[in-house]
Amino acid sequence: MSLASERLPESVVRTAIEWQMRLRGDAGSAELQRQLQDWLRRDARHQLAWQRVQQVGGLFQASRLPDAAHTIPLLQRAEADLSRRRTLKLLGLGLAAGSAALLASQAPPAWHADFATATGERRRVNLGDAAEVMLNTGSALDVQGRELLLRAGEVLVDGADWRVRCRFAECEGQQARVLLRERDGYSEIRVERGEALVSAEFGQRWLRAGEGVGVSTTTMTVLGKPSIDPFAWARGLLVVNDIRLADFLAEAGRYRQGWLGCDPAVADLRLSGVFRLDEPEAMLRNITHLLPVKVVERTRWWVRVMPA
Repeated sequence: MSLASERLPESVVRTAIEWQMRLRGDAGSAELQRQLQDWLRRDARHQLAWQRVQQVGGLFQASRLPDAAHTIPLLQRAEADLSRRRTLKLLGLGLAAGSAALLASQAPPAWHADFATATGERRRVNLGDAAEVMLNTGSALDVQGRELLLRAGEVLVDGADWRVRCRFAECEGQQARVLLRERDGYSEIRVERGEALVSAEFGQRWLRAGEGVGVSTTTMTVLGKPSIDPFAWARGLLVVNDIRLADFLAEAGRYRQGWLGCDPAVADLRLSGVFRLDEPEAMLRNITHLLPVKVVERTRWWVRVMPA
């Protein structure tokens, strides 16, 4: 099969659509253009997805690009044949109205950050002598020398001399590998290697390898060993040990668009295993081999796990 007729992965198409929206929001940004070109160079499929999205978007006014739920099936079905007649036939009537707002809601949390990732995307950034960082899904990071600002999501920092500010704290490390994640109401900080100093308005605490804290506006709470390996995502894995199914799906849902949930009857079932983040559909199929459940998929954007 030639590349031109290849069936593109949904994750690639989604990212191309999101890049389209980013550029429409800040078309004059040289840094944004540089990041786009970097993404395009990584894979020939990225270039093909970008070409197809450009062709589809060109058929409509700038504010009327169809949303991802309709554009992805369109590109998959139309493949390389994106003539105006066939595209309009596949899109049907009424898909354009109100789509820009829906698509923007699927976008990464901070378009104007120095570095950002879309849903399901992970990105490695080399900061020279200071550090190497990895951004997890739906994350945004600003960089100024050795000073980093986590604006949203999750980052893994590994380096000789660096400082990261997050919502509720500041973390400083030397020869340390540290994870920072923004959660609802607090910032999670964990050390995988070395030592790091965590500072908040009300105090400081040194963390060593294997230790972690949750920092809110008023407290710094020691975190125990989690049921989810907090560092495995950097290896492309979701590793869980004796976790509730509902909690597992909440974590897995961070890496895919749409709604992913379960029936209350199976929410408390316990699950252990190793899953590949780049294979979200296989991840759900594997659950059915481990637990007495089935996956009900009304659309690609609405998936629920039910009793078998």
